Amino acid sequence: MIEFWDIPKLFIAFFVILPVVSLIHELGHVVVAKPLGAKNIKIIIGSGRILWNTRVFEIRKYYFYYGYCYFENIDDSSRWKNLFIYSGGVLVNILVAVLLIYVISGEFIASSSFTYQFLYFSMYYVFFALLPMSYPDGNFSDGKIIYHLLKRDHRLLQQKQFQLWYDKKDAHWKLAVESRDTIEKLKDFDKAYEIALEKARTSRPSKLEVIKENTSHFEIFPRNPI
Repeated sequence: MIEFWDIPKLFIAFFVILPVVSLIHELGHVVVAKPLGAKNIKIIIGSGRILWNTRVFEIRKYYFYYGYCYFENIDDSSRWKNLFIYSGGVLVNILVAVLLIYVISGEFIASSSFTYQFLYFSMYYVFFALLPMSYPDGNFSDGKIIYHLLKRDHRLLQQKQFQLWYDKKDAHWKLAVESRDTIEKLKDFDKAYEIALEKARTSRPSKLEVIKENTSHFEIFPRNPI
Protein backbone atom coordinates (compact mmCIF):
# COMPACT_ATOMS: atom_id res chain seq x y z
CA MET A 1 0.00 0.00 0.00
CA ILE A 2 1.36 3.39 -1.04
CA GLU A 3 1.11 6.12 1.56
CA PHE A 4 1.64 9.87 1.41
CA TRP A 5 5.05 9.57 3.14
CA ASP A 6 6.27 7.32 0.33
CA ILE A 7 6.42 10.34 -2.01
CA PRO A 8 9.45 11.97 -0.29
CA LYS A 9 11.16 8.58 -0.40
CA LEU A 10 10.70 8.50 -4.18
CA PHE A 11 12.38 11.91 -4.45
CA ILE A 12 15.29 10.64 -2.37
CA ALA A 13 15.51 7.58 -4.61
CA PHE A 14 15.78 9.63 -7.81
CA PHE A 15 17.83 12.56 -6.54
CA VAL A 16 20.21 10.77 -4.14
CA ILE A 17 20.26 6.99 -4.56
CA LEU A 18 20.26 6.89 -8.38
CA PRO A 19 23.23 9.33 -8.70
CA VAL A 20 25.14 7.27 -6.11
CA VAL A 21 24.53 4.08 -8.12
CA SER A 22 25.64 5.95 -11.26
CA LEU A 23 28.84 7.07 -9.53
CA ILE A 24 29.56 3.50 -8.38
CA HIS A 25 29.10 2.31 -11.97
CA GLU A 26 31.61 4.83 -13.32
CA LEU A 27 34.07 4.08 -10.52
CA GLY A 28 33.83 0.45 -11.60
CA HIS A 29 35.17 1.38 -15.02
CA VAL A 30 37.91 3.50 -13.45
CA VAL A 31 39.18 0.88 -10.97
CA VAL A 32 39.68 -1.49 -13.90
CA ALA A 33 41.00 1.06 -16.43
CA LYS A 34 43.58 2.69 -14.16
CA PRO A 35 45.69 -0.45 -13.43
CA LEU A 36 45.53 -1.32 -17.14
CA GLY A 37 47.28 1.94 -18.04
CA ALA A 38 44.45 4.40 -18.76
CA LYS A 39 45.42 8.08 -18.56
CA ASN A 40 43.48 11.35 -18.28
CA ILE A 41 40.50 9.63 -16.67
CA LYS A 42 37.53 11.83 -15.94
CA ILE A 43 34.16 10.95 -14.36
CA ILE A 44 31.15 13.05 -15.33
CA ILE A 45 27.90 12.77 -13.39
CA GLY A 46 24.75 14.19 -14.96
CA SER A 47 24.07 16.24 -18.07
CA GLY A 48 23.53 19.89 -18.96
CA ARG A 49 25.43 22.90 -17.64
CA ILE A 50 28.60 22.21 -15.62
CA LEU A 51 28.17 23.01 -11.91
CA TRP A 52 31.51 21.80 -10.54
CA ASN A 53 34.56 20.73 -12.43
CA THR A 54 38.00 19.38 -11.56
CA ARG A 55 40.63 17.54 -13.57
CA VAL A 56 39.16 14.12 -12.71
CA PHE A 57 35.55 14.78 -11.72
CA GLU A 58 32.64 16.83 -13.00
CA ILE A 59 29.07 17.38 -11.80
CA ARG A 60 26.45 18.81 -14.13
CA LYS A 61 23.10 20.50 -13.56
CA TYR A 62 20.97 17.38 -14.03
CA TYR A 63 23.23 15.29 -11.79
CA PHE A 64 20.52 12.65 -11.30
CA TYR A 65 20.40 11.81 -15.01
CA TYR A 66 23.16 9.95 -16.83
CA GLY A 67 26.80 9.42 -15.97
CA TYR A 68 29.89 8.51 -17.92
CA CYS A 69 33.68 8.64 -17.92
CA TYR A 70 36.44 9.25 -20.45
CA PHE A 71 39.95 7.90 -20.57
CA GLU A 72 42.89 7.72 -22.95
CA ASN A 73 45.96 5.60 -23.57
CA ILE A 74 44.27 2.20 -23.96
CA ASP A 75 45.01 0.72 -27.38
CA ASP A 76 41.82 0.35 -29.42
CA SER A 77 43.04 -3.02 -30.68
CA SER A 78 43.59 -4.42 -27.16
CA ARG A 79 40.61 -6.74 -27.00
CA TRP A 80 40.93 -8.10 -23.46
CA LYS A 81 41.82 -4.78 -21.85
CA ASN A 82 38.76 -3.15 -23.37
CA LEU A 83 36.53 -6.09 -22.46
CA PHE A 84 37.59 -5.80 -18.82
CA ILE A 85 37.20 -2.01 -18.79
CA TYR A 86 33.76 -1.95 -20.40
CA SER A 87 32.60 -4.75 -18.06
CA GLY A 88 33.95 -3.00 -14.97
CA GLY A 89 30.90 -0.82 -14.35
CA VAL A 90 28.32 -3.62 -14.21
CA LEU A 91 30.68 -5.94 -12.30
CA VAL A 92 31.13 -3.37 -9.52
CA ASN A 93 27.36 -2.63 -9.48
CA ILE A 94 26.71 -6.35 -9.01
CA LEU A 95 29.48 -6.71 -6.42
CA VAL A 96 28.16 -3.81 -4.31
CA ALA A 97 24.58 -5.14 -4.58
CA VAL A 98 25.69 -8.63 -3.45
CA LEU A 99 27.66 -7.07 -0.58
CA LEU A 100 24.57 -5.12 0.50
CA ILE A 101 22.43 -8.28 0.43
CA TYR A 102 25.08 -10.02 2.54
CA VAL A 103 25.18 -7.35 5.25
CA ILE A 104 21.37 -7.21 5.35
CA SER A 105 21.01 -10.99 5.59
CA GLY A 106 23.69 -11.03 8.31
CA GLU A 107 21.66 -8.36 10.14
CA PHE A 108 24.60 -5.95 10.16
CA ILE A 109 22.16 -3.31 8.90
CA ALA A 110 18.37 -3.32 8.74
CA SER A 111 16.47 -3.68 5.51
CA SER A 112 14.56 -0.55 4.49
CA SER A 113 12.92 1.10 1.51
CA PHE A 114 16.26 2.82 0.80
CA THR A 115 18.24 -0.44 0.66
CA TYR A 116 15.54 -1.87 -1.61
CA GLN A 117 15.73 1.19 -3.89
CA PHE A 118 19.53 0.94 -3.99
CA LEU A 119 19.32 -2.72 -5.06
CA TYR A 120 16.60 -1.88 -7.59
CA PHE A 121 18.60 0.90 -9.24
CA SER A 122 21.75 -1.21 -9.21
CA MET A 123 20.02 -3.93 -11.22
CA TYR A 124 18.40 -1.25 -13.39
CA TYR A 125 21.88 0.07 -14.24
CA VAL A 126 23.22 -3.41 -14.94
CA PHE A 127 20.35 -4.23 -17.30
CA PHE A 128 20.53 -1.05 -19.38
CA ALA A 129 24.33 -0.97 -19.43
CA LEU A 130 24.46 -4.50 -20.84
CA LEU A 131 21.63 -3.97 -23.33
CA PRO A 132 23.43 -3.74 -26.72
CA MET A 133 22.06 -0.44 -28.00
CA SER A 134 23.04 2.89 -29.56
CA TYR A 135 22.21 6.10 -27.71
CA PRO A 136 20.60 9.17 -29.39
CA ASP A 137 23.88 11.15 -29.00
CA GLY A 138 25.76 8.61 -31.13
CA ASN A 139 27.43 6.78 -28.27
CA PHE A 140 27.03 3.09 -27.45
CA SER A 141 26.08 1.10 -24.38
CA ASP A 142 28.70 -0.98 -22.59
CA GLY A 143 26.84 -4.06 -23.79
CA LYS A 144 27.12 -3.08 -27.44
CA ILE A 145 30.87 -2.50 -27.13
CA ILE A 146 31.29 -5.82 -25.28
CA TYR A 147 29.21 -7.65 -27.89
CA HIS A 148 31.35 -6.33 -30.75
CA LEU A 149 34.60 -7.06 -28.90
CA LEU A 150 33.50 -10.65 -28.28
CA LYS A 151 33.03 -10.93 -32.05
CA ARG A 152 36.59 -9.51 -32.47
CA ASP A 153 35.10 -6.43 -34.11
CA HIS A 154 36.94 -3.26 -33.02
CA ARG A 155 35.19 -0.78 -35.32
CA LEU A 156 33.29 0.93 -32.49
CA LEU A 157 36.61 1.75 -30.78
CA GLN A 158 38.74 2.82 -33.73
CA GLN A 159 39.67 6.48 -33.80
CA LYS A 160 38.44 8.43 -36.83
CA GLN A 161 40.68 11.12 -38.32
CA PHE A 162 39.00 14.40 -39.31
CA GLN A 163 40.75 17.31 -41.02
CA LEU A 164 39.60 20.87 -41.65
CA TRP A 165 41.65 22.94 -44.08
CA TYR A 166 41.32 25.85 -46.51
CA ASP A 167 41.48 24.98 -50.18
CA LYS A 168 42.85 28.14 -51.85
CA LYS A 169 42.13 26.84 -55.32
CA ASP A 170 38.47 26.24 -54.52
CA ALA A 171 38.26 29.17 -52.04
CA HIS A 172 36.39 27.03 -49.49
CA TRP A 173 36.98 25.46 -46.10
CA LYS A 174 36.81 21.69 -46.44
CA LEU A 175 36.17 19.02 -43.85
CA ALA A 176 37.30 15.51 -44.61
CA VAL A 177 37.47 12.20 -42.81
CA GLU A 178 40.23 9.57 -43.13
CA SER A 179 41.22 9.68 -46.82
CA ARG A 180 40.38 13.36 -47.48
CA ASP A 181 37.07 12.50 -49.08
CA THR A 182 35.28 15.81 -48.52
CA ILE A 183 32.17 15.61 -46.38
CA GLU A 184 31.57 19.38 -45.98
CA LYS A 185 32.57 22.47 -47.99
CA LEU A 186 31.89 25.99 -46.67
CA LYS A 187 33.15 29.54 -47.20
CA ASP A 188 32.85 30.66 -43.57
CA PHE A 189 35.48 29.31 -41.13
CA ASP A 190 33.35 29.65 -37.99
CA LYS A 191 30.54 27.61 -39.51
CA ALA A 192 32.97 25.05 -40.93
CA TYR A 193 34.68 24.72 -37.52
CA GLU A 194 31.31 24.33 -35.76
CA ILE A 195 30.35 21.50 -38.13
CA ALA A 196 33.79 19.91 -37.76
CA LEU A 197 33.47 19.87 -33.96
CA GLU A 198 30.00 18.35 -34.15
CA LYS A 199 31.13 15.63 -36.56
CA ALA A 200 34.17 14.76 -34.44
CA ARG A 201 32.27 14.74 -31.15
CA THR A 202 29.54 12.48 -32.46
CA SER A 203 32.10 10.07 -33.95
CA ARG A 204 34.14 9.41 -30.81
CA PRO A 205 36.85 8.29 -30.52
CA SER A 206 38.16 10.83 -33.02
CA LYS A 207 40.90 13.34 -33.75
CA LEU A 208 40.28 16.66 -35.50
CA GLU A 209 43.19 18.45 -37.19
CA VAL A 210 42.50 22.12 -37.93
CA ILE A 211 44.90 23.63 -40.48
CA LYS A 212 44.83 27.41 -40.48
CA GLU A 213 47.35 30.04 -41.66
CA ASN A 214 50.16 27.53 -42.22
CA THR A 215 49.77 26.09 -38.72
CA SER A 216 47.74 23.22 -37.41
CA HIS A 217 46.46 21.91 -34.10
CA PHE A 218 44.80 18.70 -33.02
CA GLU A 219 41.66 18.33 -30.94
CA ILE A 220 41.17 14.89 -29.39
CA PHE A 221 37.76 13.44 -28.58
CA PRO A 222 38.38 10.27 -26.54
CA ARG A 223 36.58 6.97 -26.99
CA ASN A 224 32.87 6.70 -26.46
CA PRO A 225 31.98 7.57 -22.88
CA ILE A 226 31.30 4.56 -20.66
